[in-house]
Amino acid sequence: MRALARGVLALYPLAYRRRYGEEMEALLEDSEVRVSTVADLAKGAALAHLRPRPELRGAAVPAADRVRAAAVGVLACWLLFALAGLGFYKTTEDGGFHHAGEVHRLLGYAHLSVQLLAVVGSLAVLAAIVPFAAAALAGAGADRRLRGAALLAGGSVAALLLATAALVAFANVVGTASAGVSLLVLLAWATVALAAGAGCALAARRGLFALPIGRRGLVFLAALGGVVALTMAAIAVATAIYLVALASAAPGLGAESNGPLGLLSVTASLALQLGLMLVAVALAARAALHARAALTPASTP
Repeated sequence: MRALARGVLALYPLAYRRRYGEEMEALLEDSEVRVSTVADLAKGAALAHLRPRPELRGAAVPAADRVRAAAVGVLACWLLFALAGLGFYKTTEDGGFHHAGEVHRLLGYAHLSVQLLAVVGSLAVLAAIVPFAAAALAGAGADRRLRGAALLAGGSVAALLLATAALVAFANVVGTASAGVSLLVLLAWATVALAAGAGCALAARRGLFALPIGRRGLVFLAALGGVVALTMAAIAVATAIYLVALASAAPGLGAESNGPLGLLSVTASLALQLGLMLVAVALAARAALHARAALTPASTP
């Protein structure tokens, strides 16, 4: 949970982190970190972006660092978006949805669009990560910051893979479990996934700020950040179309129960997933615009 909280700290604006970051990290080390703590930090990060403190609005931050921070923000938003996308996949994976997509073409096209756009977004994220990750690994032996970033990223990915393997093993070995047990297992996996995502975002931040990046690299980062943000927006639009089409063309399918406890209908689950997507899209778009603004002649030192 503490690692997740540190990852959420990386979502704060760069000027905010430079002014209060060390103090906030010290508070995390000296106090008990709970789910409510992470939620409060996430709320504070959103407010810090939407309503910046007056004393920080004029804070001078180098353009290169602004692009780095924006790239990390887009990555964090993509990871949050991917969690909602996974929910969409699990909600619509049954055969009934495939049949409905064949009967109602709009449903089928919207579902296919989500899948294809997810591939495009994933490739854009990988294109941004791979060259900088390779540079970080190459310099990890001589730079303690890069070494720490590489270890954090590797540990986060390993934790997610182990948790996913445990989830699959549970599903295959136990089979049909009670709704309560299934919910607890799913919540445990989601907690690990969130912590792993936060760890990856924090590792990316440490690595990018430790690497020397020229203007071409910054332009490359900003451009791919824009591609990822646009792809996320397109996926959200396709999801909204799917939701509306499902409610109108297959209301019975949309009214079916969904989730471990079956408390929500399919339509309600998709609406919640869409809401999470829209939040991630808004934050990613803001970060991408900040990166673009940082590279304009008036902003570049």
